[in-house]
Amino acid sequence: MNFELTGDQTAVVDLATSLFREHGSDDHIRALHEKDASIDRPLWRKLSETGLLSIALPEAAGGAGMGMLELGLVLQQQGRFLAAVPLWTHALATLAVGTHGVPALRESVLATLLSGERPAAIATELDARAGLTATPSQQGWLLDGELPSTLLEPWHGFLLALATTPQGRRLFLLDLQHVAPERTSGRLTDLQTVCTLNFSRVFVAQDCVLDAPALDWLWPRMACCVSALQLGVLEEALSRAAAYVSERHQFGRPLGSFQALAVRAADAYIQVELLRSAQLQLAWRIDQGLPCEAAARVAKHQASQAGHIVGHTAQHFHGGVGADLQYPIHRFYLKSQAQSLIAGGAEAQLAHIGRALADTDIAEYIHE
Repeated sequence: MNFELTGDQTAVVDLATSLFREHGSDDHIRALHEKDASIDRPLWRKLSETGLLSIALPEAAGGAGMGMLELGLVLQQQGRFLAAVPLWTHALATLAVGTHGVPALRESVLATLLSGERPAAIATELDARAGLTATPSQQGWLLDGELPSTLLEPWHGFLLALATTPQGRRLFLLDLQHVAPERTSGRLTDLQTVCTLNFSRVFVAQDCVLDAPALDWLWPRMACCVSALQLGVLEEALSRAAAYVSERHQFGRPLGSFQALAVRAADAYIQVELLRSAQLQLAWRIDQGLPCEAAARVAKHQASQAGHIVGHTAQHFHGGVGADLQYPIHRFYLKSQAQSLIAGGAEAQLAHIGRALADTDIAEYIHE
């Protein structure tokens, strides 16, 4: 079986690498951090102009007609350069509207989403119970409740969020120009803005709600994107750590030649390759229309576990300089830890897998 990338996929990787490298030098990223800038707007415009924002959207809806595998390849390159753009949330929200929005919603917002003029965020807490309730009202819905720990920048124009309706849990696309919940904002260690959003009888139009299958559709794709971005972050962090201990000498020998470091580096490398396999399998299953809930949980678990192991390993290999807030490897560490927690950490994924195993015939679960 041939596992090599196709010509089109290679072209996508080359284009993404070129753009992210242009806007992803260590000096450029450090300057953004020093300015507390969480979004690189010139890079965002380049992504829009080249069509990478809509790479997974069907051609009929104005996209490139590729899939989650290609989007994952782009996100992997973003992770390698720590590019400060909300690519995965915007790409998924756009895809959700294009495939699960009613015609009126697609007609009103899809062109804006495709342009990237107003990026879209996603309230990533989709498990357990929804933080919002949606009550039918004349020509629309009234939203009440709280969305905690939502990654939302002031620049975002849309938010894809979960709410409980009388008919069950549904996804809503909220236009933040017209929907203004109360915000309590803070910053994560990797400079992303995180908000608690409080809704009190906030009106949204009837056509803001996506169709019922959208919720089950969204989670595996979220796991796929987060895992791909994490893969790029960890791959580059480990590469830099390996180069560092190969160049630094102690007792007349490279640090990397000492057995303790070599074994730990091998363990970290295995974690990265496990994540690569899990992420690629998940992307392939999604694109092939195969069951993917189990694969999504495994990939997200591995993204969180590898984030902890590889992130710490790469930083520790740099010794005291790894703790320097201005040194590049520290930014990779911060990003890997933030990515580990999005949409639930390793323990949360294991809990889901355990419940699924308890409720499902083991042979059927393994076959999936």
